Amino acid sequence: MKCIIHILIGIVLFFVSGIFYSSVLAQSYRDDFDVLKEGNWELWGKYSIWKVENGFLKGWIQSPADFIGIVLDAKPTIELLQFKDFSDSYENFDISVGRDLIKRQIKSPGYENFIITVKNLGEKQADFGIALGRRFSNFLGNDPFFYLFLTHRIYTRRFNGWGGWERWVNPFRRLREPRNPDTLWETRELTSMELRFDRGYFQWFAEGEKRAEFEDPEFSPIEILGFVIIGHGLSVGHAWVDSFTISGPGLSVSPQAKLTTTWGQLKQR
Repeated sequence: MKCIIHILIGIVLFFVSGIFYSSVLAQSYRDDFDVLKEGNWELWGKYSIWKVENGFLKGWIQSPADFIGIVLDAKPTIELLQFKDFSDSYENFDISVGRDLIKRQIKSPGYENFIITVKNLGEKQADFGIALGRRFSNFLGNDPFFYLFLTHRIYTRRFNGWGGWERWVNPFRRLREPRNPDTLWETRELTSMELRFDRGYFQWFAEGEKRAEFEDPEFSPIEILGFVIIGHGLSVGHAWVDSFTISGPGLSVSPQAKLTTTWGQLKQR
């Protein structure tokens, strides 16, 4: 009888430890944007505003104006709202912006395997979607490279300061050739977008249908991820999303959140 009890206890402990081990390895985080959880999001930029309104995360962006002769103009401006979990496994790095240095953080170690799902996203007079980025030691400086998965296209950019994102062209193209060509769709609003990443292998779904599948073995792990918004010219661009979910090994989350609806640094706008 005691032998049977010991066996049953062993089985129970085995399953409990298995559940605990799985929960440690594969966490998940969901944000329904009832409030802005300030601890989970960090802005890379100074020309966009982000707020939570009516259960949506909403962003507005306007490119800074330049005088070209007597004509007032503005270049496209790209900014990132970085997702950060509560693992504390982030390291600081500096990015050169003209004569200035800005401090940001990357995930260390990065994410090697995850799934991101966003619901009811769209934009007007702007581009909007998910950005996945990392740095490469064989490039001068710390400027990270990104794959951008927008509602209507995929393309690649190298970050070089506020509003200054470059396409991967020479001399960078020789070293960092994007693995998926520029691809366009006529969709500015989506009810669902899903992005799957596994050690350099990408799968991208929109409205439940696969839009892209490609591999970039050197692009792993992912050190930076979040929402990207792109403003065009002097018009005010607007973007929105209903929910954000990420799951996968190495993700650490906390139920605590700051009950705020905007960042203090953005209230000046």
